[in-house]
Amino acid sequence: MNQRVRIYQQGTPAALQYETFTLEDPARGQVSIRQEAIGVNYVDTMFRDGTFPVQLPFTVGVEAAGVVEAVGYEVDHLKVGDRVGYFFALGSYAERRVIDASSLIKLPNDISSEQAAGLLSKGLTAWALVKQVHRIRAGETIVVQGASGGVGTLLARWTKSIGATVIATVGSAEKKRIVESWGFDKVLRSDDPNLAERIQSANGGAGVDVVYDLVGQLTLDASIHALRDGGTLVHVGNASGAATPDTVLLASRGIQYIQPSTPQFVNSQNQNMAASEVFERFREGALGPLELTRYRLDEAARAHQAIAARKHTGSILLIP
Repeated sequence: MNQRVRIYQQGTPAALQYETFTLEDPARGQVSIRQEAIGVNYVDTMFRDGTFPVQLPFTVGVEAAGVVEAVGYEVDHLKVGDRVGYFFALGSYAERRVIDASSLIKLPNDISSEQAAGLLSKGLTAWALVKQVHRIRAGETIVVQGASGGVGTLLARWTKSIGATVIATVGSAEKKRIVESWGFDKVLRSDDPNLAERIQSANGGAGVDVVYDLVGQLTLDASIHALRDGGTLVHVGNASGAATPDTVLLASRGIQYIQPSTPQFVNSQNQNMAASEVFERFREGALGPLELTRYRLDEAARAHQAIAARKHTGSILLIP
């Protein structure tokens, strides 16, 4: 028997139920995998709390890494024993699962399952933001609102490695102390009531070129006012609550507003190429050391509470 985490109704972290189940055999185009590390992402909380409607009961989670244990027919590129990971396939909070083979990325020998589960979803999101949504150029000044979280950390470090000036914001004094040691040009508190002015002051009094906002309600207004006319606002997430910008103001100032999702830019056609680039940047040290916080699979509710409290830095894993 295997264990998984499901919801039978959407709601608070208490809705997450740890239960026993029997794994089905893989069908055509599918494999079954034993999962060694499961990535916890902000989007998981949105499926759990009702932001996204789902068919119930629902196994939470989108990302994990592990080992192929059985292969269905018409799967030619994978075999039993292959190490694999995936970044967006619903149902990851489980010891074992059946999954479409097309969702899987073969892992290099030097990337562990924990590293893959901490890197793939967040790293591919950072790849899309830096290489596709807005192609960062050396010399640009960018702001990462929420730079201490999983995506924010990788995004800020990646843009810095390209040669951008990076202004990072974080949500607490402790996070500020930590992130200041990472070598960004300026680190500010996201709850500063004069945040827009602080950002422009850090940029010599001028508006910045790009803001990546992962925080939402708390920071979106400051993000808009910190931008130069004609700048780019990339609204990536809503860690502090949903927010909607003043579109009339954006249009009057010529600000480009983008609200992307990773699957728009990463798919089965390019995921292996994009993942290879993420792994290579990690090897080079451009993404910094990978900070992982681990919980047991049966502690999924605690992991979701940690996300809601915005008290962690780096990536969160569930270990089956």
